[in-house]
Amino acid sequence: MRSLRKPREGQKTALERSRGKEAFAFFMAMRTGKTLTALQDFVRLHEAGKVSDLLVVAPGGVYETWEDAISLEIGDPPEVHVWRSGAGEVKKRKLQAFLKSRKPRAFLINVEALSVVSTGARDAALRFLGSGSVYMVIDESTTCKNAKAKRTKFVVRMGELATYRRILSGLPSPRSPLDLYSQFLFLDWRIIGARSWFSFRNRYAVLRERFIAGRRFKEVVGYQNVEELQRRIAPHSFRLRLEDCYDLPPSTYAMRRVDMTPEQKRHYASMRDFATTQLASSDHVTATIVITQILKLHQLLCGHATDEEGKVHEIPENRTSELLEVLDLCEGKAIVWCSYDHDVRKVVKAISFGTSGKGPKPDEEGLSQNTVLRGHGRDAVALFYGGNRKEREEEERRFKTDPACRFMVATPAAGGKGRTWDVADLVVYYSSTNDLEHRAQSEERPRNVGKVKPIHYVDLVVPGTVDEKIIQALRAKIDLAAVVTGDAWREWLI
Repeated sequence: MRSLRKPREGQKTALERSRGKEAFAFFMAMRTGKTLTALQDFVRLHEAGKVSDLLVVAPGGVYETWEDAISLEIGDPPEVHVWRSGAGEVKKRKLQAFLKSRKPRAFLINVEALSVVSTGARDAALRFLGSGSVYMVIDESTTCKNAKAKRTKFVVRMGELATYRRILSGLPSPRSPLDLYSQFLFLDWRIIGARSWFSFRNRYAVLRERFIAGRRFKEVVGYQNVEELQRRIAPHSFRLRLEDCYDLPPSTYAMRRVDMTPEQKRHYASMRDFATTQLASSDHVTATIVITQILKLHQLLCGHATDEEGKVHEIPENRTSELLEVLDLCEGKAIVWCSYDHDVRKVVKAISFGTSGKGPKPDEEGLSQNTVLRGHGRDAVALFYGGNRKEREEEERRFKTDPACRFMVATPAAGGKGRTWDVADLVVYYSSTNDLEHRAQSEERPRNVGKVKPIHYVDLVVPGTVDEKIIQALRAKIDLAAVVTGDAWREWLI
């Protein structure tokens, strides 16, 4: 087993920094070669006789890409098995044979499978860890940042059985410094000096006692001792950004104004002022928590609302027509990011068939009919979201290779990580999730080494609403949940 490619300068530095360390963090942006760096690190340790096998835990949209990377980057590669839930008897027998094999092995498993005990993924991972000396990697390690999640607790347990541990992430603390706790607990709790979540939180967060509805709890209102935390993790991590490696073309950012329809104005004012609104069907939409209220306001601006029974109601909107006008100006390929699966389906239909101009009422998908815009045809659109797991790899292939497929419509939750969509020069945020990590990761998809055209980012925004405040916060790299505390929520709703 040997590495087939020589590391570049940044990767060399990462490998030197990690040498001799059982636990290390590669905080490297997408396309700086963090997968290659981890594989070369594994090969180096394998050749030294310190590890026999490789275990990769990664999000569902990412983990399968490691199979190609292993075959391309490692000469005489290890035997690879890709975990797939719900496998038939033949695949189960192949898994059993793989787990009993004494050849060098690489086991690739999606982190979501570890959330459920009944899938068998946990048992398979533990058997793999117990049958050899394992180099374990968590790719996009922020998927395990929730210290209270059962999945995170299990991954930490897996780390205790691994000989060498690595985490990979381009944005290690997207929401707060507290995001680092579980990631470094997996590596080695001694790095951060805390085995307990509460002691870690008390050391690095500013807490305030609150009492609501008969319940007393501590709320994070700020952070402290951050420089100390940075000093602790510095010897055990390496940070590399894409702009540190290459001269990237400058990106441009713009906002495209969208006006509310009369129906949206009425529902928005009611939800903003009273945290509830009555739809034409007499069903109610309510929000009792500020964050929930903000997100429901955001959904209204996107043209839909979910009532208390879980039913989605369409509301006339101008956002989709504005998107089509932006795309009509696009000469090449574009990515359209949507916050919700519902938006994906609506946008794909609109791009494919356009708007019909048959009157002011919305059609069954809630599209405004005030503007006539031509469709580009269904073959021009690829989609990548939670509703097309089985087809989305083929959809991605069409977008990357077929000149006729010009638009990728996706959710950041599904396509925001581990994908290279550098064929696009235009990125439109039809709607923006309040998740800072989703924003940062999704902006990376069209960037790549050798890119010569600048990337143009466009946000569709309704001025003077939470829509505008969310986008401003994301662009300033501020997390919504972190700032809507105390009395600050009033600034978002007024």
